[in-house]
Amino acid sequence: MGKLQIFVFLVIKTATTKGYGQKQSQTPPEKSKNFEELYLEGKEAYLDNNYKDCVTKLEAAIQDYQFYTDTVSKCKLKCSKKSHNFSSVLKNSPDIVPFEKLVHETLCVMKCKQKSLSKERVENIGEKTRTDFEEKKPYDFLQLCYYQRGAHQDAANAAFTNLVYNSDHETMRANLKFYMALPEVDENGVKNLESPDYVEHYLLGTDQYRSEDWAGLIASMEESLKKYLLAEEFCRVNCDKPFDMGWYPDFKSSVANHFTFCLKCKMNCAQNLNNFNGEFMDDLIPSFYHYLQFAYFKVGKIEMASQCTGTYLYLNPDHQDMQGNALYYKDVEGVKEKWFLPREEAVTYVERDEDEQALLDYIESNFVFTEEKEEEENNTDIDTDTDTDIDSSEDAADLHPDEFIAKWSVDDEKFVLEEKNSDLEDTDFRYNQLTPPPIVKFSW
Repeated sequence: MGKLQIFVFLVIKTATTKGYGQKQSQTPPEKSKNFEELYLEGKEAYLDNNYKDCVTKLEAAIQDYQFYTDTVSKCKLKCSKKSHNFSSVLKNSPDIVPFEKLVHETLCVMKCKQKSLSKERVENIGEKTRTDFEEKKPYDFLQLCYYQRGAHQDAANAAFTNLVYNSDHETMRANLKFYMALPEVDENGVKNLESPDYVEHYLLGTDQYRSEDWAGLIASMEESLKKYLLAEEFCRVNCDKPFDMGWYPDFKSSVANHFTFCLKCKMNCAQNLNNFNGEFMDDLIPSFYHYLQFAYFKVGKIEMASQCTGTYLYLNPDHQDMQGNALYYKDVEGVKEKWFLPREEAVTYVERDEDEQALLDYIESNFVFTEEKEEEENNTDIDTDTDTDIDSSEDAADLHPDEFIAKWSVDDEKFVLEEKNSDLEDTDFRYNQLTPPPIVKFSW
């Protein structure tokens, strides 16, 4: 039998213990502790070899994290949908309508959370803690504490849950193998403790497909599709989160930068949600419609089967097998062309995805600033005909002491700064290229 491998980050014990002691005297009652406090206390109990409290605290932390994220997600999603129905206070300023919508939505979320969460709850959570929960780090500690408590099946479940979301964690893989070899562990009973609902329904549907339970397959796949789309909406609204830019930009730069961060996060949701217990599903959304078109055909609902076929081809137009299915429905079943129109949720999904990808492509291709790019833009935008140049000697007299004339040089193919002091003509010093301010007035 293998040996359980223990992997824990090094912690300065004295400093952690001191912080824990201070927190004990300041924290509200147990029921009001948030998942960060419970998580820190659970790790502290682990370091103290207090495995009973370790299990209790970490289980409570995971439960509170799930409750909190679910509550906030529902508030954000509800308010996002309601934001189009708020009464506007604006009459003459259409340019600030998007910001008014944002203000209404923010207020709506604050009120929603106020109704749903404890007033004593502290919502300021450290970024490290959020990352740990997103990466299922609490299960790393929890599997060890379960093992020390003799709860070997629970230890295997916790290890598997962590491994699902951290497939390169070789120590956890070795630990899971160790647990699976224990006589108390039912290998077939090991499960992902955070398996999403849509995964469970999808896997049930595949079982029903194999057993030819067509009505059951339709019910399972329709429910799985519905829950998947909702899970992606939750993922997307949760991308509205803090972002450390590492600098202090002005308002518009800050908004554009933060928006881009959130946009990239949203576009990663589909990939993150395609994780089926550690296996990533290619073309997950089209696969829903593949199962459904076949099941609807088997129960004699040809029109619905045709619509699912059309939806699949809308998502994956070059799929030869589905193209063949479409021909079958036309030639054998006499299906009308209009029956192949894609379902509404798929059209909305694709149109949103295309728009977001187009915007992200624009951002990534245009927000690149190099000397070569600047020179290309200058060559494109500036008329270099010397007959149209303004006489810089006339303008030089009107310049403020901290201003310079920047004039296009045909020979150098760039802007050069005009010298205001004739004494500089006798020195070896010259302006070789355009530099940032002092204030520059271009000569056009």
